[in-house]
Amino acid sequence: MTNFDPTQTYGGHTMNRRVFLQSLSATVAGMTATAAAQPAALVKPTAAASLKLAAQQSGKILGTYTVQYQLLHDPQATAMIAEGFSLIADGNDLKFSDRLRPSPDTFDFSSGDIAVNWAQQHQKLFRGHCLIWWNGLPKWFNSSVNQKNAQQVMVKHISAVVKHYAGRIYSWDVVNEPLHNDGRPDGLRRKPWVDLLGPAYIDIAFHTAADADPKAKRILNECYIEHNTPSEIGRRATLLALATRLKKSGVPITTIGIQSHLRGATPLDGPGLTKFMQQVQDLGLDVMVTELDVDDVDIPAPKVAQTVADKYSQFLDIVGPYVRVITFEGLQDDPAAPHTHNLFVHNKDASGSAYMTASAFGPALTALRRPGASR
Repeated sequence: MTNFDPTQTYGGHTMNRRVFLQSLSATVAGMTATAAAQPAALVKPTAAASLKLAAQQSGKILGTYTVQYQLLHDPQATAMIAEGFSLIADGNDLKFSDRLRPSPDTFDFSSGDIAVNWAQQHQKLFRGHCLIWWNGLPKWFNSSVNQKNAQQVMVKHISAVVKHYAGRIYSWDVVNEPLHNDGRPDGLRRKPWVDLLGPAYIDIAFHTAADADPKAKRILNECYIEHNTPSEIGRRATLLALATRLKKSGVPITTIGIQSHLRGATPLDGPGLTKFMQQVQDLGLDVMVTELDVDDVDIPAPKVAQTVADKYSQFLDIVGPYVRVITFEGLQDDPAAPHTHNLFVHNKDASGSAYMTASAFGPALTALRRPGASR
């Protein structure tokens, strides 16, 4: 997951979201889901509170990604986050990357500290993203890490980062996107961690995180399991098998994260996803929605707004009974991903920057108000 930050160049995992919640002001005035068809309206920061209230009334925790740059330099966005969400996740500042790990022997917590301090000051839960990932690694990683020292490097990193924030973090994405079609029977991604340490790298990562902060929830976060396609149905089964192995092995995992990068043109697998979430809970694990957005690829322009609205509503109806924490991929449009739709549209007009709601808010708000999971 990434958020727009003019100080950083982004790669393949960048997402943006532009049309998730549109007639917020209309909804506050008493309009129903038909507000989806109304023109965009300017959003006052305090109006975003109705979004958080809807989630709280149904027992849910609503979150959004941000970065320290946004928190420092976009006061309107910051006010909306403060009013509208109970949790924030930091999209870039706590990854195992150059920003946090400028050299093999150093840590730079300055950016992460800003985000975590902001969350505490505003009484928000904080989700750390992410401790171990295959992508975005520091420039020094490939030349410095090998099979002999990889475990030491990984344990040092997790232990130092989690201990630095111990007691201040609601949950950590301990391992992010471990699955890939690399031809392995277990479905694990080879590079770099399996090639360096074998499948046990996942077990080691979770044990290390639990030792460093036993109270934080520990998430295995994965993408592309939500749709009714052969590849995603198979990926879902692979993820369940991995979760089952970890639990049976005594690995201290608490949660499966469903990233939920939804494709507007591809049908969701409601029955399959429902069964999966129930099976995960039967293992004694929680389920979280961790990076929710919808894209408009292959959707005709006149149908984009309604398709995106319908997709959000359908998905929230499916996951609502099984998840308590729902985190959106971001608050504003990301210029790097023009086909992916976010919570709000960030426009510039004669008066300067302004956030405007998008056309899917009515149906999404209705779905959020329905009773949710008790976990």
